[in-house]
Amino acid sequence: MTFRKILRSAFNIQSQFTSVEQRPLNQLKCPVCVEYMRPPIMLCANGHNICSTCKQNVPHCPTCNHQFLNIRDVALEELATKVKYPCTYRNYGCRETYKLHLIGRHQGKCQYIPQPCPVNKLDLGTCTWTGISSNVMSHLEQAHSDVCMYYHGIIFFVIDDLLQFSGVTPATKHCKLLFAYGDVFYSHSEIKNGIFYYVLQYIGPAAEAAKYRYKLQFYNEEHKESLAVTLLARSWDEDLSEVHNSGNCVKLYPDQLYHFANGRSELAFSVKIVAVRLY
Repeated sequence: MTFRKILRSAFNIQSQFTSVEQRPLNQLKCPVCVEYMRPPIMLCANGHNICSTCKQNVPHCPTCNHQFLNIRDVALEELATKVKYPCTYRNYGCRETYKLHLIGRHQGKCQYIPQPCPVNKLDLGTCTWTGISSNVMSHLEQAHSDVCMYYHGIIFFVIDDLLQFSGVTPATKHCKLLFAYGDVFYSHSEIKNGIFYYVLQYIGPAAEAAKYRYKLQFYNEEHKESLAVTLLARSWDEDLSEVHNSGNCVKLYPDQLYHFANGRSELAFSVKIVAVRLY
């Protein structure tokens, strides 16, 4: 038998196996949302199934128009414990399958969860784009380059180049999206009630924000004095006002603000992003 025939035979066996696996899974498709049902699976008077979520929104069985009963399909629920469920984000590219008791955990952290464009949440504009997290950066580069900055440097543990920000005056905000380490960050500074605030937020899963810290450094106009503050990056899920109130951000009070501001009432400062090695 040639190598090509061996490969074709192996492919056919795999296809047959997949088809056999798929048959019981097809029994679990909800007729309304067309997703695979999980317990509790409910019955209508004629024995048709529906998932518990759709049952709350559909007055009659979509298959036969009979009333739904408060009776669960125990046999189908038993089948549900035997099969592997595909990830609900399979249309976005995920190919993972898990047993019933594990699929929910996977979907909570799946890398293919569709994300809305960050500019909406960060009040940097409006955008209708939705896509997977790995495509967020390329989308921002193409559609929102005016609010993005590349952070160039040694991409290993420390980025040596410092980004210089100027023109931060009282009652002004300075907001940018920074690209560093292959990730996206939100740089946000503002002055409220005479106090200067700065926060660097990580755009991604909240648990991964602690992988980064940032160092903010201020200089006076003669560069004879400086002030440096190092903090962990915050998650972009955190509300900025709450971060300001909690103290998990850089703060300059009025006397410090005026000390480091130049004669044009501008405050220049540098940001250094550090990737924290986790063992």
